[in-house]
Amino acid sequence: MNIVGIIAEYNPFHNGHLYQLCTVRKNLKPDGIIVIMSGNFVQRGEPAVFSKWARAEMALCEGADLVIELPVCFSTATAEIFAESAVKLLLQSQVVNTISFGIERYCEKEVFYLGKLLSEEPDLFKHFMNSYLKKGLSFPAAREKAVIKYMMVKNINLDRQLISDLLKKPNYILAVEYIKAINKLEAGFSIFPVLRQGHGYHDKELTQQYASASAIRQELFYHRQDFSNDLVNNLPDSTLRIIKKEIEDGHTPIFLQDFETILLYALRRMSVYELKTYFDVAEGLENRIKKAAQASGTLEQLISQIKSKRYPVTRIQRILMHILLNVPKEIVEIRSPQYLRVLGFTQKGALILKKMNSKATVPVITRASEYKNLNQSAKIMFEKDLLASDVYSLVYKNTALRNGGSDFRRSVIYFNSSK
Repeated sequence: MNIVGIIAEYNPFHNGHLYQLCTVRKNLKPDGIIVIMSGNFVQRGEPAVFSKWARAEMALCEGADLVIELPVCFSTATAEIFAESAVKLLLQSQVVNTISFGIERYCEKEVFYLGKLLSEEPDLFKHFMNSYLKKGLSFPAAREKAVIKYMMVKNINLDRQLISDLLKKPNYILAVEYIKAINKLEAGFSIFPVLRQGHGYHDKELTQQYASASAIRQELFYHRQDFSNDLVNNLPDSTLRIIKKEIEDGHTPIFLQDFETILLYALRRMSVYELKTYFDVAEGLENRIKKAAQASGTLEQLISQIKSKRYPVTRIQRILMHILLNVPKEIVEIRSPQYLRVLGFTQKGALILKKMNSKATVPVITRASEYKNLNQSAKIMFEKDLLASDVYSLVYKNTALRNGGSDFRRSVIYFNSSK
């Protein structure tokens, strides 16, 4: 079988995502497409605007055949860990041949060079990297400067300015991380980049057919139930239908600010020592977090007091998500998913799932109750996914939707594409 893997968040699923799926279908003519998708919390250190079940259904309606949940301990981690763990899940499935991803500009020589350099991390590169980190630069800024300096010293005949510019673009950074992970894991996947259409990743303008997910989320934040024409024009009909149904059922859009009180409580309750046990909390950051928690009345104030050149907003938000969900750094650092959790599939997906069940190197989970058969480390990881769903539901305005154990009451989605 010719199976393509896509790593996504679909937060929410929009026309740009549809364009990628259509491009994959048209050019590769695969037997199926597997999507590794973040669950209820995403890589920017935020809750997903709609639940993992709603977003999985959006994907299945528009061309995905099988949706697998990326465990929350990795979906809320750095770009490096997010990418590596997702690539590893595709490898563990033992059915994927190709990985497709969106990218702002595809420069084959540059992206493969970076993937190789960053997977090997020669000593000289690490020396440059550490020196920039010691100067207080953020990880992305330090890595960009270290790459350029290494290329200059080694006289690498590639466009350094182009590489510097591209390493500032979110999709390009993830593309490099995917290739880096493929090299590191010796996965042997071929790649199929799809050029990003329309606005940039962070662009908040909502006017074109291919607006960014950031712009769409902003519109949903300010108009949680009344959809503007601009919003409608940027979402497939199936996504609009699912969103409207979610809202009718009381599952209104969810945002980071909805967890403000819960997070402030958690931080004020915890000791400085406890804060140090979470991933990425180092160099005295725990003291800064504790002080800010005492001096802040809002989440915006909290983040503003913690952030610095070394610790940008998204890095702080990821730490906050790990604290919210009590994700220990030991789980994050292993970078290795322990199971394939199925959220939904189509008729084609059922065939892929059957093959995956016989070939996968980790257990395939189709019912939440099956997690009890996992080994201890996998159980701990899965329990964080269960907790993520239970915590996510706490901010629904309808109190009847806040009961725990929601994953045990949900069945895997079956989408019959022939209807």
